[in-house]
Amino acid sequence: MMRYTTFIFSLLISALLALLAAVPLFIAYPYSDGPNSGPSNTRELAIMISYDYWALLLGIALVLAIVSVLGLRRKR
Repeated sequence: MMRYTTFIFSLLISALLALLAAVPLFIAYPYSDGPNSGPSNTRELAIMISYDYWALLLGIALVLAIVSVLGLRRKR
């Protein structure tokens, strides 16, 4: 039962990471008007992180999804 829960949890985490990696497709990069300007809230910080690390987030999401699906399939 614990293994099943772990695989489902990692599948959910992979889905969340894939959604975070897809943010740059739908939302424009936040406006910054100076060299020392940064995000003004948590939403802008999440958008900036997703723009900078979209490939890493997508790679981690794919690996977690593959491991989860193979683990759930082997369980049956």
